[in-house]
Amino acid sequence: MNLYRFTAITILFAAAAFAQPCAGLPPGKHSLLERMTAEFGLTCEQQLKIEPLLHDEESVTKPLLKFTSLSSEERGEIMLTIKLAARRQVRTVLTADQQKGMDKEVESVSKGGGGKKGVANKAEAVPGLDVEETLSQAIANYAALTPEEKKTMLLKVKHAARNDGTLQLTPEQQTKLDTEIQELKK
Repeated sequence: MNLYRFTAITILFAAAAFAQPCAGLPPGKHSLLERMTAEFGLTCEQQLKIEPLLHDEESVTKPLLKFTSLSSEERGEIMLTIKLAARRQVRTVLTADQQKGMDKEVESVSKGGGGKKGVANKAEAVPGLDVEETLSQAIANYAALTPEEKKTMLLKVKHAARNDGTLQLTPEQQTKLDTEIQELKK
């Protein structure tokens, strides 16, 4: 009976210690970080390094979800590239054993798993070229992307904006987009 109590108490203390948030994380919900912590056994130090990486990922995905000029397929392709780029960055913070788990997650995400199907496309849509500019700037600033990934994404975004009749672009805006597209094609 004593062994049973000791085991139960040990489990409770371990669960309580695991449930304690990492000191130094900004307030708020960090569901992906919490999932990664549970799945990969992240240390507090790792969480503190990974949280800003995931925050940076959101700085691109949020404007992407507001940009209505892309088709759902194009948005999905860009979203996948962003997710994979973020996981490449996170992987560098992980131990060899944790990297094996991340490799499995990357494989799942690549095959279309690991995401919230349908939820991502329900962000508040805001029409206008300002959303294109915000998204383009976020893509250009996102350090996890390779130069080629940035170029490919920016071309898709600018082509989509240029071809979106609902934006009612001025001649100056059309010329600006055309010039940016030509520069990216070089």
